[in-house]
This record gives sequence, C-alpha cells and structure tokens, in this order.
Amino acid sequence: MTDSSGEQQLSHDTVVPAADEFADARTGWRGSLGQDDALRQRAVDLQEAADAHHYTYTWEWLGVPIIRLPDDVMVLQELFWSYKPQRVVETGVARGGSMLLDTSLMRLCGETPAVLGIDIKIFQHTHDALAAHPLSEGVELLESDSTVAEAEDRTKAFLGDAERAVLILDSNHTHDHVLAELRLLAPLLPVGGLALVADTLVEEFPAGFYPDRPWDKGDNPLTAVRAFLAENADFALSDWSRRALVTEFRDGIIQRVR
Repeated sequence: MTDSSGEQQLSHDTVVPAADEFADARTGWRGSLGQDDALRQRAVDLQEAADAHHYTYTWEWLGVPIIRLPDDVMVLQELFWSYKPQRVVETGVARGGSMLLDTSLMRLCGETPAVLGIDIKIFQHTHDALAAHPLSEGVELLESDSTVAEAEDRTKAFLGDAERAVLILDSNHTHDHVLAELRLLAPLLPVGGLALVADTLVEEFPAGFYPDRPWDKGDNPLTAVRAFLAENADFALSDWSRRALVTEFRDGIIQRVR
C-alpha cells in the first residue's frame, strides 16, 4: 500500500490503500453486499416502516419533487457516468423530477440531454414545473399509455440510431402492464442498452401492502421481469441490479446482450 514514490500511505496512522487496491476491495464489498439477503431483508423492513411517512415522496431533485430513493439516485449517476446514454426513455413522469435527474446526469456526463417521458396522464403542474426549470431543455413529453402503438412509434423515432440508450419503466406496476412495456419497448434498445424496472420491491413487501393498488406480491414488476427474461434471450440481468441496498430496482435492471 504505497504511492507512486514507493512511500507507504498513512492517514491518522491507518494505512490507506492505493487506488487500484481500493478499487479491488470495493468490488468485493459491492459483491458481498448484493448477496447479503439478511441485510437486504432488514433494508426492506426499513422501507416498509418508512412508507408510513411516504418516504419515497419526500425528495426533490433541483427543486422539483422526485419519486426516487437516495440509493437509487446514486446508482443512476454511476450508471450514467459509466454508460453515458445518448437517449433516455422513461415511463411514469409524475411531477417531473426524474426527467430533470436524467437531463442533468446526461449533462454531467458530457452528453446532449435527450429524454422522452411517457405517461397516461401528465398534469399541468408538471408541465409548469418543467417549463420553468433551467435544466429542462431536452425533455419531450408524450401523454399516452406506454403499452400502445403510439408509445412504440414515438420511442422508436426518438431513439433513432442512438448507440447507447436507457429505458426506465415506472408507471403502472402490475405484472401484465410491465410485461407489455418490456415486450413493446425494450426490443427497441440498441445492443448494450439498459432497461431499469422500478418497484420490483413490491414482491418483497408483505401481501396486501398496497390495498388500494392493483399490484401485489405475485403480480408486480419483478414477476414481469422474470417472465420477460424467461422468454427473451436477447436480455440478461445486469450486475447493476444488486448495486444498491435500499432500492426499488433490486433484480430489475436488465441489459440487451444481442
């Protein structure tokens, strides 16, 4: 554990590993974290308890409400920096914060922002928030069901000949709807493209946790991802799926491999 001069690196009498040694150690920590099912269950229990305070709805991105967990925001910036997508398509616009997260991350990565947001209903307050924001340039919105031909055609045209693209699915979380989105939109991604399926954590929550919603354990985004992977050999589960601990995307990030 020495620097380029051959001297040992110390901080408060503690040996500090060199960059390559630290990178190797961190890879190991990430792997062990992703496989620690007992710790993951504690994280799920924490998310379940925090839901009493609507935890996922308490955040903002650059002044606009965003429905994202902090762990997932960190993973997204790592993923964007590593992959540098040229196009991002996201289903589920909500109040617009995730659109701004996508555009700002693209800017930080040196890419021209190009984000298509699709939602069955886009409210005026969302249009207003995006129109007034200095980082909304590059955002396009389509009010449409994300499982119909209109969404497919617009997505195909938007992606064009992009070599790197990301698809984020975060709208209706029933098995049938998410599977329909994956079948319709994921094949439009280029080889290497990533599809991030949100709220796979529904499968880890107790049955009946969402009494006012049509999704539940056994009928949710994770069951849809598993069904899609079983029928489509062009996609595989990505290592990004186990990158975060407190996450909505566990086992829900897949990549087009051919």
